[in-house]
Amino acid sequence: MERIVSLGLYVGINGCSLKTKENLEVAKRIPEDRLMIETDAPWCDIRPTHASYSHLNLSKELMDLYRPPTRNKEKFQTGFMVKGRNEPCCIGQVLYILASIRGTDPITLVDKIYENTKEVFFKQ
Repeated sequence: MERIVSLGLYVGINGCSLKTKENLEVAKRIPEDRLMIETDAPWCDIRPTHASYSHLNLSKELMDLYRPPTRNKEKFQTGFMVKGRNEPCCIGQVLYILASIRGTDPITLVDKIYENTKEVFFKQ
């Protein structure tokens, strides 16, 4: 990770990037000005077997926002995720886990990540 950052590159974190304790340690060390978040949907969801899952201490309101209830794809319904599929709305889980392992406020962290996103994709 240090080599990637030393080249001026950014590091994107998703659910698969947070599977193990070692992954969490690396994610903690990524400089905020080089950090991006992603879902990699429809893959790479955060699962109860991942080391990061214990950091997902969200209120019911936030959990409903970032992990809505699911339905089988044959019974698709607006407001529900497709069962077994990671969805873009799950990006908040990645944010809150990163904030937890870094001991920082999620709003402060997402503001910095937003600035990074503008720098990479919308630089003028």
